[in-house]
Amino acid sequence: MAIKTIVARSRGRHTTILVDYKQHLTTDQPTKSLTKSIHNQSGRNNRGVITTRHKGGKHKRQYRIVDFKRDLIDIKAVVKTIEYDPNRTAFISLIIYANGIKSYILAPQGIKVGDEVISSDKADIKLGNCLRIKNIPEGTFIHNIEIVPNKGGQLVRSAGTAAQVLGKDETGNYIIVKLSSSEVRKIPNDAKATIGAVSNESHNLINLGKAGRSRYLGIRPTVRGSAMNPNDHPHGGGEGRQPVGYDAPRTPWGKRHMGVKTRKQTKPSTALIVRRKRDA
Repeated sequence: MAIKTIVARSRGRHTTILVDYKQHLTTDQPTKSLTKSIHNQSGRNNRGVITTRHKGGKHKRQYRIVDFKRDLIDIKAVVKTIEYDPNRTAFISLIIYANGIKSYILAPQGIKVGDEVISSDKADIKLGNCLRIKNIPEGTFIHNIEIVPNKGGQLVRSAGTAAQVLGKDETGNYIIVKLSSSEVRKIPNDAKATIGAVSNESHNLINLGKAGRSRYLGIRPTVRGSAMNPNDHPHGGGEGRQPVGYDAPRTPWGKRHMGVKTRKQTKPSTALIVRRKRDA
C-alpha cells in the first residue's frame, strides 16, 4: 500500500497519514479540454439558504468531466495517464479512443498506462472493460454500475469499492449484485458495469492530522450541541456536563437524530433491494 507518513516537526503532523500519490499517478496536469470551472456553492441552495451545514472555504478546483456512460461502443481505447481528481476519492484515467476522442474514466485498481479498454457487449472480462451486466459471469467484481440502463454509472464509484455479481433472479430480467455496503440488490439486465474494483484502495487509511487539511477540503468545524446554549440547540444549557435530557438525541431543530430510518419507503427502487445492508 502506498502510504506516506509525515516527519513530525509540529503537533499537527504527528498523526498525519496520506496517500503517496507519486507511486500511483503519471501526471499532475489535467487535460484542459476535459475540465470546466465550477462555482463553490458552500452548502447553499439557489436562494442562498444553507441546506448542508459545515461546508465552505475549500481550495479552488477544476471539475474533470468523467465519462460514466462509456457509450462509445466497440471502439478500442488506450490508457494514457492515471491522474488525481480533487472532486472524488478515486483516481481517474485519460483514455484515447482509436478515432482520436479523449475521455476520462474511473481508474480501476491495477490499470496501467498502455492498457487497452473497450466498451462492448462482446468485450472480454478484463480490467477496465465495460459491458452489459447480463454478459458478466457470476463472481466477477465490478464498479460504476448503472441503475437505469444508458443513464450512466451511479453505484460503486468511490475509492477502493467493488460489487460482486451473484447471478440472475428468478424472472431473468435482473442480475443480483452484492454491493460493497453488503446490500444485495437487483440490477436491470441491460445496465452497464465496468470490470474491476475502483482505484486508490488506501484512501480509508488517510488521517488528515490537523484541522487545516479539513478546511482545504471545504469541511468547516462542527460544534457539539451540548456545548451550546439552550436557545441554540436542544442539548444545550445546564450547569456542568449534562445528559441529552430526551429519550433520544435531537437535531438542532428538535427531530430525532440517531437510529432513525431516512430512506423514503415509497421509493420505487426499494422493490429491487433483496437484502438491506443492516440485515446482512
